[in-house]
Amino acid sequence: MANRVYVVEKFVYRVLHEGFEPSEEEVRSVGELLGQPTKKLSVVLDRYKQVFGRYVEKRCAGFDHEKLCLYTWSQKVPFKAFPLSMHLTGTIILFKDDKPVEVVAYPIPKALSYAKSSDVSEEKFGFVTPREVSKRVDGWQITAYYNPLLGKWVFATRYVLHNMYFDRGKLVSEPFESIANPYVYVAHRIAEEENLYSVLDKFRGWTITFVLEGPEPAVTKPPYPLGDDYRRYKLYALMARDPSGKLYTWRETGELLNYRVPESVEPKKLSDLYRDVSRKLDVRSYFAYVDTGDLENPLIIELESDAYPEAMNVKYLNNAKSAAILVVDGLGHELKKIVDQRIASAIDGVEAAVESTRKLLQNLREDMYSSAAWEIARTVTEFREDADIKTGELEKALKEGNVDRVVKKVLAILLENKSLTTIDTLEMLSQFVDALRKRIESLTRENIEQIR
Repeated sequence: MANRVYVVEKFVYRVLHEGFEPSEEEVRSVGELLGQPTKKLSVVLDRYKQVFGRYVEKRCAGFDHEKLCLYTWSQKVPFKAFPLSMHLTGTIILFKDDKPVEVVAYPIPKALSYAKSSDVSEEKFGFVTPREVSKRVDGWQITAYYNPLLGKWVFATRYVLHNMYFDRGKLVSEPFESIANPYVYVAHRIAEEENLYSVLDKFRGWTITFVLEGPEPAVTKPPYPLGDDYRRYKLYALMARDPSGKLYTWRETGELLNYRVPESVEPKKLSDLYRDVSRKLDVRSYFAYVDTGDLENPLIIELESDAYPEAMNVKYLNNAKSAAILVVDGLGHELKKIVDQRIASAIDGVEAAVESTRKLLQNLREDMYSSAAWEIARTVTEFREDADIKTGELEKALKEGNVDRVVKKVLAILLENKSLTTIDTLEMLSQFVDALRKRIESLTRENIEQIR
């Protein structure tokens, strides 16, 4: 097994504390893991300081001479793909007297975003057919591993150990024996009730990655669950990794554990899968398992729906801005199917405003674009004084014939932080459309008179 975080930590410890003198080949190998191939040891050590100082979050807990340290990519910086970073998804290493001893949790590698990441571009991967595909369960990644310090199976999240949680952005650590993380607590209670621990005990030395699905999707960033909420949550097994490092697919993991896994999707070319999922309102994304010839490091590719986050903002947060974006994109009819009648009626009002605004702008002549852009911006700022709207951007879109971009921009500004449950929202929209209509019609009359 070659978890890259462990390989690098062990290498650096041996060099700095045990007098290890590596060969040029060993130095280059570690440099490649750090994203900087080189034969110079000093360069590798500098790169180590840079990577672990800026990109890596290392959170440790345990006892006097033994501790467990969890490694994850820092949420403060954009993700960068290089060999080691792919394993910064909650890897947990056992340390004894500050010496890295073994890997005790080795979760699934980082999933790369199809078409949105240069590492998995459409040009390079569009014709690839994955071995397996599953629908993403919109929840929280939970890692199950055998904890050698506590002598039992324990859960961790992608970012912290079982005894840790965040309070208003600040990390809080409780005694090591306690379960302080709310998501870990929920997973623990589910595992107790479903007798999951007895199943896991047959797999000591393995790492099982789960996802915890809640009553509200993770994409809407709901608050921590309360202890009594655990019955409203559900665990799904994602992937298992055996002691050799081999990573098993969703189907294989479900068969190993005889446990629920995410719904599968028929494999086909990634370009076709992306086209299928990109406008879905009820699926956050697809995950594709692509063979690389390395059983330890297959490529996990995420194919994301652009519409899903907006749809969940409407369904769970009654977000008017998100509703307008989906309506402009032609998804209003589908959106009304996933919300209650009250919200569906409000979406009718948004549709009316979108259609009226669209027609007003579609009837503009080319010589009116500059004046119309100014009138649109003036009308918007009358309803939202703090609006950041540029006439040049509006005029450019009109000249390009992209009326929908203008409609989306305008309504997104007007409806920022507005709720579909508030009658004032729809009244404001109606008043805005009326005001804009008067100005556009006045502008049209002025142009006709000038022509005469």
